[in-house]
Amino acid sequence: MNSKKLAINDRRKRVIQERREREKARRIESILEAAKKVLFSKGYVKATMDQIALEAEISKPTIYQYFKSKDDLFFSLMLPVVEDIGTELEKIENKLTRNRYKDGTPLIRDLFEGLLRTYERAPVTFRIVQLFQQTGLVQELNEEIQTALNSMGGRNFEIARRIAKLAMKQGLLRNTNIYRFVDVLWGLFVGIVQLEDIKSQHRQENRFLKPVLKLAQEIMTDAMSSTKRVRRNPNAL
Repeated sequence: MNSKKLAINDRRKRVIQERREREKARRIESILEAAKKVLFSKGYVKATMDQIALEAEISKPTIYQYFKSKDDLFFSLMLPVVEDIGTELEKIENKLTRNRYKDGTPLIRDLFEGLLRTYERAPVTFRIVQLFQQTGLVQELNEEIQTALNSMGGRNFEIARRIAKLAMKQGLLRNTNIYRFVDVLWGLFVGIVQLEDIKSQHRQENRFLKPVLKLAQEIMTDAMSSTKRVRRNPNAL
């Protein structure tokens, strides 16, 4: 076989492989979307792979080609949000280590806005993650997946604590217990998101979320920034 035919064959193989990868990605996405709907209508304990397959309009054996169990499926659903939070925090930590913050105001703003971006990129999945954590559904997952989720969540809290510790060392934030600071930050954000979700009944557009988060950001800045005169950014959030 000459080089021209070999090149054509290689290209054909690549095209076929790329098409298969696209089809696989679409199939996985449709399964995950179906899982979200079934979870919210049935709850995790009552949700079955049969119901998810019906919602996705595929056979149950097809689901098992991509996910080995219901636990594995819901882990795959939650994983991107948990990882996304870590990515946003790492960006802030990187800016902090390069001394890019002059006072605590932009730092606290970036913390709130980073968390908001993770919510806005996947609001339904973000709610699912919180549902699992707050209702104890994590305990229904198998031990291996529980350990993985707890490890990733713990890593995110550790990054946030490093941010708080370094910011206090640099004089950007008032000295306080870093564990309490991170818990207050996370509690404010998650609590506000959940409250406004309930009030808006999960409508696509929640016009109150950003203004309320902005107020929380200002309150935390007033309480924690070491700068006496805080200049607020009216465009934040």
